[in-house]
Amino acid sequence: MVDDLANVEDILKHYAKTKLTAVVAVGGNGTVNTIIDALADYRNLPLSIIPISKTNHLASILGAKDWKTGLKILAQHEKKQLRLGKIGEKYFAGSLVVSPKRTLIANFFERKSLLRSFVGTNIKAIPKEEHHVACTIKLDDALVVKCQLHTMVIYFQDEFGKKMKIYLTTYSGKVPEESIFRADQIEIESSLNMPIISGNEPVAHTPVKIQAIGKTIPVLAAPSKSPLKKPNKGS
Repeated sequence: MVDDLANVEDILKHYAKTKLTAVVAVGGNGTVNTIIDALADYRNLPLSIIPISKTNHLASILGAKDWKTGLKILAQHEKKQLRLGKIGEKYFAGSLVVSPKRTLIANFFERKSLLRSFVGTNIKAIPKEEHHVACTIKLDDALVVKCQLHTMVIYFQDEFGKKMKIYLTTYSGKVPEESIFRADQIEIESSLNMPIISGNEPVAHTPVKIQAIGKTIPVLAAPSKSPLKKPNKGS
């Protein structure tokens, strides 16, 4: 068991020479992101996740809604391949969210009604159509999109496992517009710095270049054909 993630790359390099058969990440998004970055060069070591909170994004994708389900997946699972994405020299899996800080804050306050009432109900809410930032988005060095960005969600593999799938919510006046693009690379420049979020962890800021790469990592996921539930008596 490894508690200190600062030396996780050296630890993996050492244990990869032994009979290590899998890596289990116990923790939140920050822990998972660190381990995925270290695992990028070990394609034969599958990753399993035991989440300690409901906001562990990648654990949810793999069917581990809570720590109990995460433990069950260790015993009963199917292996899948997750395509990796890259920002600079760091690797990520699953998806990323790009959004203005005030959009993220507004969404947080909408979910936390008790916190809103504590802060004060006299605070004027910013209309959603004002939660946007002027952006220039370049896709695969070919298509350029200029927009007022409200939210962008980037999935590192589409349903065909070939390209990133990018969902844009933009505003033209007060009318939201939804768009979907597919690309291997996206560059984002914005009038204000926006955080890049993995799970609920900020991992970078604009301007940024995000790439989907050919590397994948094996993961242990909940079996799709046999749900992780106890059989009914008499069945």
